[in-house]
Amino acid sequence: MCCTVPSGRRCWPERDGLNARHDNGLGVFEGVKNCHTLGDGADRPVAVWSQACNHPRVKDSRFLRAVAGVAVLTAATSFVLAWDAVGHRTITLLALDGLPGDASAFLREAQTRAMVASQACEPDRWRTVAMPELISINNPDHYINLETLGKVGLTLDGLPRLRSEYADVMADARIAHPEAFEARDDAKDPGRTRMTAGTLPYAIVENYAKLRGAFKTLRILEKLNEPVREPQIAQAKANVIVSMGLLSHFVGDAAQPLHTTIHHHGWVGENSRSYTTRYSFHAEIDGGVLERHALNYDSLKENSRVEIQIDANNPVADVRHYITRSFEKVEPLYQLDAAGNLLRDEGKAFITERLNDASSMLASLYSAAWTSSEPSDEEVRKFVGYDKFEGAAPVPSRP
Repeated sequence: MCCTVPSGRRCWPERDGLNARHDNGLGVFEGVKNCHTLGDGADRPVAVWSQACNHPRVKDSRFLRAVAGVAVLTAATSFVLAWDAVGHRTITLLALDGLPGDASAFLREAQTRAMVASQACEPDRWRTVAMPELISINNPDHYINLETLGKVGLTLDGLPRLRSEYADVMADARIAHPEAFEARDDAKDPGRTRMTAGTLPYAIVENYAKLRGAFKTLRILEKLNEPVREPQIAQAKANVIVSMGLLSHFVGDAAQPLHTTIHHHGWVGENSRSYTTRYSFHAEIDGGVLERHALNYDSLKENSRVEIQIDANNPVADVRHYITRSFEKVEPLYQLDAAGNLLRDEGKAFITERLNDASSMLASLYSAAWTSSEPSDEEVRKFVGYDKFEGAAPVPSRP
C-alpha cells in the first residue's frame, strides 16, 4: 500500500513494527496503518491510503527494497540515528572550512574533504553488522540519556573522565536503581546496550584523542620529508581522514537533541503537555526537516561559525557543556512540533542553529587537535628510533 499525500504536504508513518517504511520526504510507505504530516500531532491522520501510488519512484522496485531494508535494519538493531547522511556531510564540510591556516594542504583538497565527509557517516553504516560485540560498543556511543543519569543521582559534569570508570559507575547504578534501566532482554538487545545510559561524551573525546595522534604522525612524516616514506605518508593521511570523519559523526550526533534524552523516539512517561509520542519523530528531525528547509552545505556555508574555546589537552568539560546545550533544546523541539512550526521559519531557525553549533564545535576540535599536535624534535627522534624504516635516514642526533 502507498500513501497519497495532500498537495504540498509531507507524510510520515506511525511505526508498525518491522512494517514501518521511511520515505525521506517522498510520501511513500508500505504496510503502515496511519500517516501524518510533520508537526500536526501524533493522532490525526492527514493522508489517505490507496492500493496504487502515482509517485514515479514507487514503481522502482529497487527503491522499495532499499527503503524496506533500512526499516528492517533499524528495527532489528534498536539503533538510534542522528541526522541522515546529508546532515553529517553538511556538518563536516562546514567544519573543514574552519581549519587553521597552517593545517596540512591536503586537508583542503576537494577529494580529502569529500572523503572525510563520507567517513562521517560510517558509524551509522556499522549497524548493518548485527554482531553483539559491535552493537555493544557502537550503539551506546551515539547517545547519552541525561534523564537516566538524574534518576540514579548522577550528573553529566560529575561523570568520571574515563570510560572504564564510567562502566563501573553504571554497574553500581544498576544495582542501586534497577528501576532506572530497561529490563534485560537478550533477544531484543543482544549487545546489552540497556546496561548503560549511553557513552556519547566518551566517544567524542576518545576520537578527538585519536585525531591528535593521527595529526602528530602525519606532521612528523612531513617534517622528515623523505621520499622513501611516501607510503607511510599516504597511510598517515588516510588515518587522518578516518579519524576526522569518526569525530565528526559523534559531534554531529550530540547536536541532535534527541540523542541526549530518553525521549528519543517520541515523548515517554508523564506528558501533561501532550507532546508527540510517534516513534517516527526522530527520523523526521534527522532528515525530513533538513530536506524540507533545504538545509545543506551550500545553503549554510555563508553562516558565520562561532569559535568555541577548547582545552586541547583535556576537552572533557568542553564536550559536556556542548552536550548540555543540546539537551536544553529537547523540550523546545517538542514544543515546535506541538505548535506545528517545524516546517515553518521557527523550525528552520532551530535546526540551522543545531547544525551551526555542531560545525562550530567540530571546527574548534579540529583546530585544537591540529595546533596541539606539533611534534617536538624529541618526538621526531623517538618516532624514527621506533620506526626503523628501511632506507630512511638514521635517528637524528640531539642538538
